[in-house]
Amino acid sequence: MKLTFKIVLDKRYKKGIDTYPLKVRVYCGSDYKEKSIDMFIRETDWDKVTQTVQPSCAEHKSYNVKILSVKSKVQKQLLLGELNDLNDALPEDIIKALTGEPVSKGRQDKPCIIRYGETIIKQLTTSGKVGNAFVYSCAVNKLKTFGGDRLPFENLNYKKLTEFQDSMLGEQIKVNTISVYMRTIRALFNRAIREGMIPATCYPFTAYRIRNEKTVNRTLSVKEMQSIVKIKLEPDTPIWHWRNYFVLSFCLIGINFADMLTLTNSNVVDGRIVFRRKKTGKIYTVLLHAKALDILSYYTDINDTEKNGLLLPVLKQTGDLVKLKTDTWQAIKTCNEYLVRIAKLKGVDIKKDISTYYARYTWANIARSSGYSKDIIGQALGHSYGNATTSIYLDDYDNKVIDEVNKKVIAAVYKTR
Repeated sequence: MKLTFKIVLDKRYKKGIDTYPLKVRVYCGSDYKEKSIDMFIRETDWDKVTQTVQPSCAEHKSYNVKILSVKSKVQKQLLLGELNDLNDALPEDIIKALTGEPVSKGRQDKPCIIRYGETIIKQLTTSGKVGNAFVYSCAVNKLKTFGGDRLPFENLNYKKLTEFQDSMLGEQIKVNTISVYMRTIRALFNRAIREGMIPATCYPFTAYRIRNEKTVNRTLSVKEMQSIVKIKLEPDTPIWHWRNYFVLSFCLIGINFADMLTLTNSNVVDGRIVFRRKKTGKIYTVLLHAKALDILSYYTDINDTEKNGLLLPVLKQTGDLVKLKTDTWQAIKTCNEYLVRIAKLKGVDIKKDISTYYARYTWANIARSSGYSKDIIGQALGHSYGNATTSIYLDDYDNKVIDEVNKKVIAAVYKTR
């Protein structure tokens, strides 16, 4: 990020009755360093727009000459940095140059969290972990906007983290989104420390605590889910298809939407959907209930070439992992928009901002209200219990139990036995 500077009247420090010091302040994003230029004037004598002393001050001419000289020196240092391609120059380097203090040659070797983060993002993308790469990219870009693209790890201390948090709160960013950014930054610190890139003394999260807020309940009642299933929609319209996908997710025990949209014919094994969850790597196996088969039957006649071998005709391709991830997020966003529209239809009238997440939480809520234990529901959702000895999280006996639970949850919505 390019360095900028200005002359400021620092009203935090008063000298005498009504005078304040003038300082040169060099910025890199929101970070800055400053130095007094040994002049004290009244607030009424300062023009902050032109950064000059007004004629109301008896010494305004000599003061303005000195201010011009300081500006010239700073501009010279900035220009020298550009000419010598010193892209790592920091505000403190300019201030040191003004005082004649030598800039440490080793300063440019200070590990930069932005550059390190960008390296990790490339590694994640190359290894196919596009979702994680996106999360890291969001956090690093937000941090870059706040602190510049040459932010050393050691500069991101407790005070700076708190300022970063407050700046995001000022932008109306949700607390849990901020929490994701901060956890990502913490992960970069932990990894850099493990790799020996920075000393453990740089770690700021011993003092700084990451905040979280309880999320809004994202469940539908049986009656609300029934209204979505039963509402009459014009067949083969976008809103009809997106309702199908949401209900299919519900019938597949709240399968993650991204996982569902990338299911292929090879994921159908002996009347079950068998797939590996992208987020956790766990293998899931879900019996295809009759209602799920009804929905899938709408799409079986569509040419496989048009579907790219996928069960559902939503995504256009699967070769480019980055584009696939982008297309998946867009599909989820589109589905959420249609779900909000469905919620407002006459005969549905749900006063909630429904999203694809509701399929999973609603399934669990109905299972719980049907009398099933949290342990069984947790197993159905793929939560880990004990020491797994196989990558498949349910054995044959557990599959039968979960199949029965899913049958009863679906029956509660469709009022079947």
